[in-house]
Amino acid sequence: MIVPSIQWVLGIVTAVGVVLSSAPAFAASGDSDDPKWCRTCHDDAPFSSAQFKLSAHKDQTCRDCHQGFQFNPHEPVEEAKGDGIDALKKRGFKNPIALNACMDCHDSPSDVPGSFPHGKQKDGTKAGLPYCLDCHGDPHEIRLMKGQPANVRRVAMNIRCIKCHGDAKKMAPFHLRADIVAAYEHTMHAVKLDLGSPDAPGCADCHPAHPARDDKKKAALALGACVKCHAGANPKFKDLASHKPMTRADRPISYFTIKFFAWLTFLTILGLSLHVLLDVINVVRRAGAPSVPHKQGKEGAASLDPVLLGMVSEGRIEPTGTVLRFDLNQRFAHGIMALSFTTLVLTGWPLSSHGIGASHFLVSLFGGLQSLGWLHRAAAVGLIIACVYHLAYLGVQMARGKLRFSMLPALKDAKDAVANILYFLGMRAEKPAYHRFSYFEKFDYWAVFWGCVIMVGSGAVRWFPTQVMRFAPTWLYEVCYLAHTDEALLAALAIFVWHFYNVHLRPAVFPMSWVFLTGRMSMEEHAEEHAAEHEAWLQAAKAKARLAAPATVEVKAADEAAEKRAS
Repeated sequence: MIVPSIQWVLGIVTAVGVVLSSAPAFAASGDSDDPKWCRTCHDDAPFSSAQFKLSAHKDQTCRDCHQGFQFNPHEPVEEAKGDGIDALKKRGFKNPIALNACMDCHDSPSDVPGSFPHGKQKDGTKAGLPYCLDCHGDPHEIRLMKGQPANVRRVAMNIRCIKCHGDAKKMAPFHLRADIVAAYEHTMHAVKLDLGSPDAPGCADCHPAHPARDDKKKAALALGACVKCHAGANPKFKDLASHKPMTRADRPISYFTIKFFAWLTFLTILGLSLHVLLDVINVVRRAGAPSVPHKQGKEGAASLDPVLLGMVSEGRIEPTGTVLRFDLNQRFAHGIMALSFTTLVLTGWPLSSHGIGASHFLVSLFGGLQSLGWLHRAAAVGLIIACVYHLAYLGVQMARGKLRFSMLPALKDAKDAVANILYFLGMRAEKPAYHRFSYFEKFDYWAVFWGCVIMVGSGAVRWFPTQVMRFAPTWLYEVCYLAHTDEALLAALAIFVWHFYNVHLRPAVFPMSWVFLTGRMSMEEHAEEHAAEHEAWLQAAKAKARLAAPATVEVKAADEAAEKRAS
């Protein structure tokens, strides 16, 4: 037991001797502020040498910030005093000495410390005001952001802001709302920032945290932040960046717009999905059972003169025995619209659903947000061209007297829908006989018209916001912003759930109907899919044949008489 005690005493004496012998040289060298001496005790993270090298304050000494501390830890700490500290104390900062230490290097943005936005105490509150470390964190761990990509810097900045402004308890003493954070996260600024845009602004780009905040200059500063990115923005434009939640009290028009599209989308997709499900169940239930085809078919048309069939169908029944459903103009407009719509969905999805799915992958696939935006606008122009082309085509057909209003909804469509549901449920042996267009084809057509009006109109407002805000109220832009996104979701779901099933995945046409490419279908297909129109053609052809029969007999008798006379 004696030997360990002697070793322990010798160790202490040696350590004390080393410290005492090095102190004079240390003091003489003028190196008393070297952080290595503080690390004799404070050697854990984040004070370690390896960690501190990454800090933005790596060139500072410990006592640059820790004011009042002496080299000898056994001496009492001197109380830091000064006008700046006293001013910060009066303003309610919980750590005025530390804040004043920050201001030694980071100059106060005004003559009176604490006059910047975070230094203005709300009337009637006693809560301590935030200071530098509340936003920037532990000074030992603050990393150099210089050299980092702009998006990385702004995301880090936003995290600091949201840490407090999204906390209802922290905001309550200052009579500030925390729900503005959720509203902000749905803005285009936040969406683009999340998707990696180097140009999208962060919180402090529009709401500077440090410059002096003169109430008279507040509006000018806000508008100036807008003009930096949106040239020509007027005073009304800054209201578009409001982070007020879309509640009935705060923004009633936007609130009811959201409710309208939410219910419209839910009920529409629910109805379409149930229709598809019932069709699938019906196919499975009837699998293996003998089908009950419509009475009309190629056999009925085979006995008729092809010329007559062509006449009664206005040329749609061709000599080859096929039925022309869509001419070249119609197929061209459909092709442009299909290509444009698909591109719009792929390029618009990341902005509408940035937090889920393959949004970030699509942004990378298309070469970044800027190229994604230009491609989206190019596809929008393609959609407009398709619409204008089709409307012009209808105008020409009307001028020629060839326009048939067979696409207009009629009472028969409602009856057909009910009959088809009964057929799905097994309560009817035969499906309804459709005319030129079935009720689900008419639904597709008019849904596209509705969608194009909404999407083109709202898209134009979003494309040219500064020009629109020169004459339009703020709520118009908000409604267009919401309508564009929600209608896009409704259109995409309707196309991929309903339209794709009916024209590509339905067992009768699987793997797809080629009519959209060729424009033609066989007489058998036409008799099955459009039995009412097919039957009307057959009856008309038979009627013409009966009318032509007596004339044919008379001509034949005259010919025979002429032959007799000649003989």
